[in-house]
Amino acid sequence: MLYTRPILSFFFLLTLHFFNISQISAQETDVLMTNTRGIDEYRYEGIKGSPYIYSEWQTGKIISVDADVIEGVPLNFNGETNGFEIKKGNTYIELDPQWYIRVIIDGKTPEEAVVFQKNFLHPLKNKFTRQVYKGKKLTVVEDFISKIETKTINNVGKNEVIKKFYSKTKYYLIKDRKPILFRLKKKVLLPLLGHEKELEEFLKQEKIKLNNEKDLIRLLTFYEEKGFE
Repeated sequence: MLYTRPILSFFFLLTLHFFNISQISAQETDVLMTNTRGIDEYRYEGIKGSPYIYSEWQTGKIISVDADVIEGVPLNFNGETNGFEIKKGNTYIELDPQWYIRVIIDGKTPEEAVVFQKNFLHPLKNKFTRQVYKGKKLTVVEDFISKIETKTINNVGKNEVIKKFYSKTKYYLIKDRKPILFRLKKKVLLPLLGHEKELEEFLKQEKIKLNNEKDLIRLLTFYEEKGFE
């Protein structure tokens, strides 16, 4: 059973009125809104690009630290704040990262759903990462990061300051609860996994270049099916 927290401030009650998520019960909505904060919709005005991982807002479910589940929520991941935001019209709400532990983005099928999980392993401690692969022995996650870059250019004798978002991804292989940063390249990943001869032969037979996530998943699936350690 979901539980409610202390009375929300007038601001959040007002926001809740406009938010009007029909799929969420009143009690669930109280939990969702606890310890959130409103966000100025113009906070990134004048900055080129976007800090979000998705170009369009997605629908998904939020799972709290107490295993409460709230479904049908429009949301997106902000790589600059390393947190999820909810949007309804021009209303933005930032979820308190201390309250939730997992977010699942809906897919056309359950297999296509995308999982974001809070990590507790150094150097990913308290960061939300996207689950790329989850096996019995191996896990690969993506750390999506977005930062604001400021450049000064000379435009017809006048200095002009330009701000834009620069986004990058980092991949971590997690084995024996140890996250290892790696690049999506064969010469980098195979030495980390070991069994290079067998894996090299598999890549050759399957004509896999190992330069995208789909190829990575195929390789790791083969690795686990073979029972490699």
